[in-house]
Order: sequence, then C-alpha cells, then structure tokens
Amino acid sequence: MGNGNRETMAALRRHIQELQARIRELESRPDAFRDMVDSLPQLVFELDLNGRFTYVNDYALHIYGFTRQDIEAGVNIAQTIHPDSLDLGMRALEDILSGAPSPGHEYLGLRKDGSPIPVKVYAQRIIKDGRPRGARGVVVDISDIKQAEAALVESEQYYRTLFENTGTAMVIFSDDGVIRSCNSQFQELSGYPASEIVNKMTWMDRVDPDDLALMRTYHSARGNGRAAPRRYNFTFLVRGGVRKRVHVSVGLIPGTGDRVCSLIDITESENAREALRKSEERYELVVRGAYDGIWDWDLPSNTIYFSPRYKVILGYRDGEMPNRLRSWIDSLHPEDRDRALDMHYQCIEGGLEHFETEFRLRHKDGTYRWILARGIPSRDADGTCRRLAGTITDITEWKKTDQALKFSERQYRDIFTYANNGIFQSTPDGRLIKANAAAARILGYESPEALLAEVLDIATQCYAVREDRQRFLDAIRERDSVEQCEMHLRRRDGKPIWVLANIRTIRDEQGGVACFEGFLQDITERKNSERTTRAMYAISKAITTSGDLHDLYATIHAILGEVIDATNFYIGLLDPQEDRIVLPYFEDERDANYDIVNVSNPKTKSLTAHVVRTGRPLLVTRDDIATPEHMERTGYIGTLPAVWLGVPLKIKGVIIGAMAVQHYTNPAHYTEEDVSFMEAVSEQVALAIERKANMEELTRLNEELESKVEERTRELGRKATQLETANRRLKALDEIKSGLVSSVSHELRTPLTSIRGFAKLTGKEFGRLFQPLANSPELRRKGERIRQNLDIIGTEGERLTRLINDFLDLNRIESGNATWNDRLLNPCDVVRQSVESVAGAFAANPHVRLATDFPNATPLILADADKIKQVLINLLNNAGKFTERGEIMVRLRATRDALTVSVSDTGIGIPLNEQPLIFDKFHKIRYGDTVVGEAKGTGLGLAICKEIVEHYDGSIWVESKHGRGSTFHFSLPLIQGTMERCESSADGPE
Repeated sequence: MGNGNRETMAALRRHIQELQARIRELESRPDAFRDMVDSLPQLVFELDLNGRFTYVNDYALHIYGFTRQDIEAGVNIAQTIHPDSLDLGMRALEDILSGAPSPGHEYLGLRKDGSPIPVKVYAQRIIKDGRPRGARGVVVDISDIKQAEAALVESEQYYRTLFENTGTAMVIFSDDGVIRSCNSQFQELSGYPASEIVNKMTWMDRVDPDDLALMRTYHSARGNGRAAPRRYNFTFLVRGGVRKRVHVSVGLIPGTGDRVCSLIDITESENAREALRKSEERYELVVRGAYDGIWDWDLPSNTIYFSPRYKVILGYRDGEMPNRLRSWIDSLHPEDRDRALDMHYQCIEGGLEHFETEFRLRHKDGTYRWILARGIPSRDADGTCRRLAGTITDITEWKKTDQALKFSERQYRDIFTYANNGIFQSTPDGRLIKANAAAARILGYESPEALLAEVLDIATQCYAVREDRQRFLDAIRERDSVEQCEMHLRRRDGKPIWVLANIRTIRDEQGGVACFEGFLQDITERKNSERTTRAMYAISKAITTSGDLHDLYATIHAILGEVIDATNFYIGLLDPQEDRIVLPYFEDERDANYDIVNVSNPKTKSLTAHVVRTGRPLLVTRDDIATPEHMERTGYIGTLPAVWLGVPLKIKGVIIGAMAVQHYTNPAHYTEEDVSFMEAVSEQVALAIERKANMEELTRLNEELESKVEERTRELGRKATQLETANRRLKALDEIKSGLVSSVSHELRTPLTSIRGFAKLTGKEFGRLFQPLANSPELRRKGERIRQNLDIIGTEGERLTRLINDFLDLNRIESGNATWNDRLLNPCDVVRQSVESVAGAFAANPHVRLATDFPNATPLILADADKIKQVLINLLNNAGKFTERGEIMVRLRATRDALTVSVSDTGIGIPLNEQPLIFDKFHKIRYGDTVVGEAKGTGLGLAICKEIVEHYDGSIWVESKHGRGSTFHFSLPLIQGTMERCESSADGPE
C-alpha cells in the first residue's frame, strides 16, 4: 500500500476517534444511579483486575473509615481484609475474576483504624468489551449475626455443662425410644461409650425383661398425655449382663416428643437397707445367730464378750480376737475414740438411758469400717450399772452411698451458687424462695440474702411494667414453661433492664404448682444495641421516604419516640453567617419556638448553645441548672425542666447544631443509657438533615436547569444525528478497508507462494543441470550470478510473506477482530517456552550467548499465552539481528502493581532521535542515509508488540545507547494475591 493510502487511512482513523470521543461526550450525563447507590445504607464497591478499588459508596466509606481521597489515592482490597482472613479473601477474588459463581464469602474485614468487622461479600465479575475488567459487589455487616451465634454457643455450652455435671446419669431419648444424647455418668453406669449408645441404642435395650412391660406402659401413657409416674425404680442392664437397681426420674421436653431421664444407682443403697433389715431380724433372734455383732461388758469383773458375728464384721475368726476391753479400744479410729468412750461412760454413769452412735473400727486388713453401735445398761436396785450390752452393725457401704449423695448435692449447690446466669425459684403468688448470686447481681442486690429479704412481690418490685407479670402467668399456665422469653425488668435502683428467661413449673406430688424455677440472662446491652441499630437504619431510610425537611424532622421525632420519651423534642441548627441557632422543628408542652442569637458571644447563655459550643452531650436536672455555678456556665431559656438531655449534631467532626429532649416533672426520667442512645444516633440524624437539604437544593437547581437542558438537548440532538450519519459512513469505509486488506493479502499470497516455489526449484535445477556445463570462467561467473539472483528472489519472497502476515495481524488487532484466549498464566513458563523456540536460531552464532534471569516465584497474569510469546519472539529476533557478538539476556521482575519483562542485547544500539519512532508502523532504523536491516524486517514487528501489550493495559518502551546495546521492556498487570514458583532461576539456553 502506498504512502498516500496509508496517510488516508491514518486520517480516517483519527477522524473516527474524534467522532467517537464526541459521541461519548454527548452520551455523558449526571450519574443518577451512582447517587442512588451512594445514598444506600449498604456497602457497595467496584474493583479493577489488580484488586484496587475504583469505586465505593458513602456508606462503605463510613463503615470502614476511609475517605474519598483515600480511594482516589489507591486502596487495595487487601487493606480491607484482616490478616487472619487475607488468604481466603484473595482466593475468593481470584475465583470471581476467573468467572466462578460466588455464593457469598464470610471473612473478617479490617477498618482503616485497624479494628476488625465480620462481613459477608457478594460479588461478580465485570465484563467489558468481552474481557474481564474487574469485579463489583456488596458487603454485608454480620456483626449482629456473629454476636447472636456466640451467644447461642455460650448458651449451649452452659446447658451442656449442667447436663454433664448434675452428678447423676442423664440421657435424652426420642418418642421412638432411640437415645439421642447421654452424659459421661450414663456411659459409666451402662459400661458403653457414647459412640455405641447415641442413635444406636434404645432405652428398652437397658431394661430387665421383668420390668419391660411396665416401662412400656409408662412410656406410652406419658406420650399420650395420660398420667404416669415421673419417678420409680427398675432393674438396669449393664454391659456384660450385670443387673443394677436404679432410681429414675423422667420428664417430657416441652415442644418436642423427647424425654429427659435422670438415673441414680441405688444398688448398694438397697443392698445396705436389706442388710440392715436382716440385721434387725438377727438382732431379735440373737440366740439363733444374729447378723449384727453382739457385745456384753461385765463391769464388776471388767470382762467383755464379742459374738462370732462381731469378730467376722472386723475380719476375724472366733479365736483370733481376744475377748478383752482393750481389743475394742485399740480398734477404735483415733478421731472417734474419745467420742465413743464418752458415749459408753455416760450410759454407765446414768447420763443416758441408752445410746446409738456411729464410729469407725479397724478391720483385720487395716482398713476402717463404719459401725452403727447400740447399747443399753443393766442396773441393780440402787441404780448402779452392772452390765452394758449391745450390738454393732457394719454400715460402711451405706456411708459410701450417703457420701456420694452428699457429694452430688454439693455439686448441685456449687452449680447453683457459681453459675454466670441467674437461677431462682419463686412461688406462684410472686415471692422469691431461692436465688443465686448471679440473679442478685442482675437485679442489683448485694447478695442472694438481700434479694430474698427485700423482694416480697415480684410483680411490683421486679417488673418494669406490672401487667407483664400477668401475661407471664397466663403463658406458663398454658404450656407449663416459657423458653427464650424476653422480659423487661427493673433493678433495685429503678434502672430498667432486659433479661432472657427460661422458666418451668415445678409440681408437687398432687400435681399442683409448687413453684416456678428458671434461668435469667442479662441481655440489656444487646437490646440497647438493637434499638440503636434499628433507629439509625430507620433514620437513614427516612431520607428517601420523607417528603421534605419538615417531614424528615417529624419522622426522626417519631423514630426516637419509640425508644425514649420524646414528648418534648426539638432540633436546633447553627447558622454561622447569621450567628444564630434556629429551631426548624420544635415540639413542646409548655414553651413556644424561638431562635438563639449571638451564639459566638460568650454572654449568650442557653443549654443548647452550650452543647453546640462544647460539642459534648449534656444531661442535667433542675437542681443542677439552678446552681449559681451552672447558671454562670450554661444558663437556660424558657420554662425550667425537671431534666434536660441534649447532644450535638456533627458531620465529619463539624458541629451543625443540636437536638434535645426534656421532661418537666421527673428528674430521673432520662439515664446515661439514653445519653448513649441519643449520642449514637446524632451523627445519623445530622447526615440525614444534610442529605435532605442537599436533595432539596438539587431539586431547585434541577428545575432551573431543565429549560436550559431541553434547549441544549435539542441542539445536541441535531448534531448527534449528523455525527451518527458520518459515523455510519466511516464504519462502512472501515468494513470496505478490512475486506480490501483481506482480499489483497489473499491475492498476494497465492502468486508469492508460486514465485518462492519456482525460484527454489529453478535454483536447484540450474545448479544440478546447467552449472556443470560451464566450460569457461566467464560462463561459470555468469552461472553463479544467476543462482544468487534466484536465492534473492526466494529470500525477498519470504520477506514479503512475513510483511503480509504481520500486516494482517496488525489489521485484526486494530479492527477488534483478533481472538484473545485469556487465562491465568505463570510468566516464567511463557518466557521459558519463548526462549526455547528461538534457541535453535541462536545456536548458529557461537559468538552470542542467550540467557535468562528469573526470580524464585512470581505472581500470575491474565493473558493469551500465544500473544505474549509473539511479543517475546519478536523482541528476541530483533535482538539477534543487531547483535553480532556478546549476550542477549531475558529478565523477569515483579513489583507491587505490575510484572516487567526485559530483553537486553549488546548489539549496535538505537540512535536517540530514532527511539521515539521505534514502535511506529513500517519504521526502520537509519544511520545517516543507511537503512539497517532493510532486507531483514517488515517494520511491523514492534508495532504489533505495542498493540498486544496495550491491549492488556500494559506499556512497552526501550532504553538504548548507540554502540552499547538496547533493552526493550514491557509490563503487564499482575493478579494480586497470587504467587507460583519458577521451576529454575538459573541461566537458560545459550
């Protein structure tokens, strides 16, 4: 194509670009959707391929603490993810950019101030011009959800601890009898681990066949709502076929068909009772051989008799224990000796008519046995004791059972005393009968004793609203229990609190209500947080739902009134130019609206002006205001209230006014919690007022501009029609040009292929058939010249073919018809493959060394591997053409934002005046009037490299000194958060 045609095409392209720029200018309008997103109470963002934020809305800036200037300066997504969640967040971003579906990812976010925030992110890939450009999505603050989950886990741990530490074997089974849960005591009792019990065993598997029919009757009756005993004894089957007697307590779990069952092993206790019964029988039949040991002490002779059974109890045969008093005294436990002797001597001396006591005697094996000893004296006529006789009963096993029961009771008392949640029992008529320390602390009392002593009527002393007590009674009568019930109570000092209660009915043996038993958890802080969050959301929403500013003020008043008493409420706004505070919204039972003038003058006194000047909230009572010190500092305007609460309205630290509530009769009407609530919502109120005012101002300005816009639109419409007509003509010309280029290239390729083929064939035939016939130097010289000319025809044909191929590649890229097979690539692999593909050509020149320099690892890029190889091979071939000896080095380096590939040579270099033109189409380097490498290149290779690199938003440039070699660099965006190892960082092929 001639120079004239090239200049025409270049002019056409410039004209097209100018027209497209003007069309984009005409199509640009104020971004109404962006304004709408900015006003949403939801976090919205957009990212580019490097993970850098290109847009975030105002709400996201507020939540994360960044400014618009921070975003413009460059904030990467990694700066908003907590280090503990960084790997997860970056993998999620890579999945999104690769087109994988995103169901939402939870991780820990990071505010600008370093504080964490749990979030859930929903995002999708941005596709533009058929290529991924980044991602956009929304972020959901899940702090409340995480707090609720933590509270649930804490509750589950609490009840699991109770389940595990009751001191008895416990099991939960479903209506079909399958065991769903058991504690460690049940595993110990049954001899089976939980893995063989839970969901694999039924309660019937552990019941003795003799008791099974009765147990099934109880189970069926209980499931159908009929009366059935809750506590009874039965024979329990232990692993290995061992039978144990147990005492069981069964109850239905409300709202389910499940049962909870508590079992106590009473085998030893029943055995002990049976032994005692038999001892009594043997005691009555002493002569026939008593089960109890019998002793008889003759005082005048100081001799004593121990029956054979007495000795057996202590492990001796009849002849092994002497019948001496010293035998009994020596066997007494040292801690029991004085008490036992004193009991016997009191009976002898007449202080006791008889005795019955417990002490320990040493067994033959060295252990001590607990003994129940009974004794009665025999006296003569003058009352002198002549004999002292009695029995002993071995009660060791009974004492062990009794100690176990006491230990279990002590464990229950410890759980009751030291539990974090409040535990209580109360009578149906509202009197507390039991409470732990946590219950007293929640209700504001120093101790459980103080709580029980002072609270005589729960309805009047503990409920914030007395009628709530009756509603609770109605609910628990209907269902026998209430679960997860939120109650509004008040502490001893009158401060209102919220508790989460689980309460059940305890019935007596006749089925009547004995008492209520329950657990309390203080959730006041959570409820306060919920009401603040709801109020802030409602205020934010009111910006778009309210009609005008006054409607917005009224809506804010109503929202605050749902949380605190805002009967007397006003909003004051500071007008710095007029130096006054105006009250655009004022609702008061006693006073009329007014303005506060000369605000900057320290002599101007009012509570509102004081809040505006100091920028701090203020809660004062009538007694505080009336003091001389307070009057001098703040003063007041209008009727003196019993209590006044005001907070400043701030926007980004700038005070724009104040809002206040007041009460005329109750000085204790507002608390510090109300101050915290008003302060928490004040910034949202200020933002709502500012945005609504701006919206009204924009509406006014929009009305003024509408007429101008309409006139301008008509004029632009006419010009747009003209431009569109011209654009259609240019598109048609571009299509004609593309078709012409394709057709011409095809028509050129066919004859070129023939020319190259016939030139090569003619050269071979000439050299084989004709050159040998030359019989003179002149003929041989002319024959060699003909052969060289044929070689030149083949070489130039190849060069022309390359020119056509390069021209077609460039045309496809410029016209947007090129195919780009983009995927994630390891740059080391692409560079290594490119070097290997040209290594054979470089091997022909032993004076040039080809080497590579790779890092240990590198981030990934998103590109077409063949296109990147095309760039590298072009650069390497150029380096080879202009380097006769020395080294060609390919280096790979990654920075924070980009990956840079460099190809350096030690060739002839590029003159300084040629470097700005090096990437132009058809440009060749000239040294004076000489074109270097004119027969070697097409002048399009570097232009194609530039088009490919810039297609990926990269850049390409050259650094060169004449006679000292050149270095071509090109950089590509990398994928943040990715990293893969290079196989080798050593030199490549030489």
